[in-house]
Amino acid sequence: MNPQELLETYSQNAQAFIKAAKATPTEKLTQSPPDGGWSPAFVIHHMADSEIQFGARFAKTLSEDNPNIVLFDEEKFPDGLHYDKRSVALSIASFEATHNMNFEILKNASADDWNRTSVHPEKGPVHLTSWVKSCGGHIGAHLEQLKSIS
Repeated sequence: MNPQELLETYSQNAQAFIKAAKATPTEKLTQSPPDGGWSPAFVIHHMADSEIQFGARFAKTLSEDNPNIVLFDEEKFPDGLHYDKRSVALSIASFEATHNMNFEILKNASADDWNRTSVHPEKGPVHLTSWVKSCGGHIGAHLEQLKSIS
């Protein structure tokens, strides 16, 4: 995929996620699925937090030479970031605002910017294109998850 296609997928998946999150009935937000997975509220909080993490990766990749990327353990976020006490409306707003900011930064990236790399401690060098592809896919996967449980 070229950068324009990556941005389209990233944006389309985010807009669809926002729409699905806003459409989730209030009474279903805290219901966990039978398999014991995350409730719709936890998925929404996770996406707000993940968009911030991906944004930091985009920013470091664009503004530093081969920066090291800090890993995060998404399984520790629900307890550590108090998903059970957070506002779903604020997490949707955060995801939407952070995504829009990230999208604006990325759409202004030059051809050379798209070839910039950062260093992942497990994967080694990662191009900006790979980060955007990964983020778009991550949103798409959680969109499907949200649709299946709400």
